[in-house]
Amino acid sequence: MVSGSPLTADGALLPHDGGVGNTESAVRQLSERLDIDADDIHRALEEGNSPDFERTSLYKRVFSLAEQSQHRPIAHALIPHIRLQGPKISRNLTTDWYAHRVEGRYQQCLKR
Repeated sequence: MVSGSPLTADGALLPHDGGVGNTESAVRQLSERLDIDADDIHRALEEGNSPDFERTSLYKRVFSLAEQSQHRPIAHALIPHIRLQGPKISRNLTTDWYAHRVEGRYQQCLKR
């Protein structure tokens, strides 16, 4: 949390309805330290669903700054912890649970 602003780990870099979301606001707070202006920040965040996003100066500078502040390497990708909801779901399940369940079943298939 380099900017000091708490963010939801849902994987969304920009809000679906347009405008400036929490992630963009947090990154804009760092614009001077990153040496990137608001327009370039927005353009880079628009690349968020593309593999090219990891090549943007924004991505590289944010992670460099975060690793400097933590004094250690940090994870560049996490499984979002989004609560799963639906008419057939009665337990408290998340996307993290689902991803690990799928991986576990895949590993079981490989052993057969």
